[in-house]
Amino acid sequence: MPALYMSVKNFYPEKPILKYFNQSVEMGVIIASIKSLNLPLEVKRSLYVIVRNETGNGKSVLCGTNVSGVQADSGRWPDVWDSTIDGVCIVNENMTGKERAFVVFKTLADGLNFTAAQIQRKGVFIGENVSGKYYKGDVKTPEDLAVCYYNEWVMGNSDIPSEQFIKDFTSMYYQSAKLFF
Repeated sequence: MPALYMSVKNFYPEKPILKYFNQSVEMGVIIASIKSLNLPLEVKRSLYVIVRNETGNGKSVLCGTNVSGVQADSGRWPDVWDSTIDGVCIVNENMTGKERAFVVFKTLADGLNFTAAQIQRKGVFIGENVSGKYYKGDVKTPEDLAVCYYNEWVMGNSDIPSEQFIKDFTSMYYQSAKLFF
């Protein structure tokens, strides 16, 4: 689909429009990729949980490389990421059903590195003091992390997530602690 006919803004007009597809990536592959990254331990643990949440345990990786719904219609990302972006795809967003433009990374590792950088930028990991738009305070426990992630990443508001959301998130966090130590 040529950029002229897109109904959504594309901040990467120099990149090709690629056909959207959903790819399942085994969690073992994702775990091995996370382990290979040079990241602080708590960032790896957050990355694991966020990727599980965002991809349905690896079952829904956007074009096989975008593990966190990175958008191409809300502005350009810092230039350092330009060389990792292969193109843009257009698909309806899960939460709103609205047509959106999403980044397609060159590799799964690129998508994971980008997501890890956003985790660090937003402070969505244990041990961080967050002064975000919606979450403010120390992230000391998995429960704190669940609320921070929900506020700063999932919803973009200061609402308290459900007990079930927190329970599911903390369960995955404790699994991550067994995988990344």
